[in-house]
Amino acid sequence: SSEDEEEEEEDDDLDDFLSDKPKKEPEAKDTREKRIAQELEDRKKATAKLDAERMAKKKAHEEWLASMDEETRQSYFAEQERQKRAHEEAQREQEMELQRQRLEEMKIKAGAAASSAAAGADKGKDDRMENKWSYQNSKLVAEAVERKGPKKTVREIHIQFPTKRVGAIIGKAGVNIKIIEGKSNAKLQIHKPKIEIGGPMPEETLVTIKGRPESVDKACETVNLVLAQFAAHRTAAKSAPKKK
Repeated sequence: SSEDEEEEEEDDDLDDFLSDKPKKEPEAKDTREKRIAQELEDRKKATAKLDAERMAKKKAHEEWLASMDEETRQSYFAEQERQKRAHEEAQREQEMELQRQRLEEMKIKAGAAASSAAAGADKGKDDRMENKWSYQNSKLVAEAVERKGPKKTVREIHIQFPTKRVGAIIGKAGVNIKIIEGKSNAKLQIHKPKIEIGGPMPEETLVTIKGRPESVDKACETVNLVLAQFAAHRTAAKSAPKKK
């Protein structure tokens, strides 16, 4: 019916409106043949032009070579051969580098799971380790040992110092202790040695350092800096000329 035809036309119009592609009229057979013939002719002319340009360049190059003397010509050919070999060598190196990178990527992918597991194991091991500090050869030395028991938020260590070095740790009016505690946020206590009446001064003095594990380590490192500075001042004082 006419109503159905009108509805179909409206649907076609809607499809055309919604379509991104413009509506294209079918090409006539003779027009298509002429177009194809013209395209082939244009392509043939472009190919002939390129061939003519190549022949002209080749002829000019041959004439240029002919104008050289034999020694210059042989030198030119040798340089061309050298450049060709250098280019081939560069290509081989590039291919080898790409192959090496592919193999490296394969190794990384293959070991990713194992590395992740190993990293987890190492992290667990690191969490169980702590530094054991002791005085050796004029400084504090750390030895990594496995911690006994659970990790504590506050750690306390005891170190025996030579009594003659305690003064360097204290400093004038306790200034060095303040520096050590300020830089580390740890507390440092020097225990007064028990001296018997008429007896000699003990060779060692007990020093206690207390704080978070990382603060205790930082305090020991700062003590080493203080001791090193004290030793440097003593050496400079001994080498300085005495006043008359």
